[in-house]
Amino acid sequence: MKDVLLRLLAEQVRRTSDRIVEAHHVDADARVRRRLCELAETYAHRDGAPVVPLTQDDLASMAGTSRATVNRVLREEQEREAVVLQRGRVTLLDVGAIRSRCRWTR
Repeated sequence: MKDVLLRLLAEQVRRTSDRIVEAHHVDADARVRRRLCELAETYAHRDGAPVVPLTQDDLASMAGTSRATVNRVLREEQEREAVVLQRGRVTLLDVGAIRSRCRWTR
């Protein structure tokens, strides 16, 4: 049980550390796209595109940026046909394209 807790804590510390470094070295647009890619994994569907049931305010909070920045990035991705925007949710049609625009190798 101790080993499991230690591993969970270590993972949480690593993620927190990664986010702090990211906040200082990665621009806001890329952070929004990175969160979308992470959420694609969380909300992945076998039968179709991931649907992320979060508001733009939620995404802004997750990316450490403003709602206006999230809105602009989502509109850019919508113009590129990588996402479909609906009230309170984002459908991710092309996660690979989004990932390529955030300079992420994960």
